[in-house]
Amino acid sequence: MQLLLITGPAGVGKSTLCWELSAELAALQTAHAVIETDELDRVFPRPTREELDRLWPGTTDISSINLAAIWSTYRALGHTRLIMSGVMQHLAFDRRWILAAIPDAEITVVRLAVSEPVLLERLAQREIGQGAEAQAERSLRQARRMAGENADGLIVVPTDGRTPVELARIVLEKTGWQDAMPA
Repeated sequence: MQLLLITGPAGVGKSTLCWELSAELAALQTAHAVIETDELDRVFPRPTREELDRLWPGTTDISSINLAAIWSTYRALGHTRLIMSGVMQHLAFDRRWILAAIPDAEITVVRLAVSEPVLLERLAQREIGQGAEAQAERSLRQARRMAGENADGLIVVPTDGRTPVELARIVLEKTGWQDAMPA
């Protein structure tokens, strides 16, 4: 099972890249599924540890439970490739909850990088209302933290000046997924 994990700061273009990767793979007739991790834990009120433990003993993360449930359906349909996106600031932790849900996943991490002016420009296009300034500050912190981390074992792709189609083709080439077998 191959899992392509697209990460980077909020606003870098992860979701847009996932849509383009999906379109490129569909054009190649390559079976795949796409999951945005933000949707795996968008719930209120947040479940308690006790509630989660009742559903899946030993887990403390609803994202892992939901990912396992969704992936079981895709797996039953014969899928072996999954594209996931998320900020993923703590890769060691994130790999653990993903592997708890999909133990046989071979995870390839693609981190999108962006300059601060471009990141702020992208955020200004999508963030409106009271939370825009706080989101910009949060995204800048995420970008700075990720830029300062060791990138060994990751595929880092700068996004400045590149279209989503160009980025998708770069990622497919760097990961070898453009050579995937047809569905």
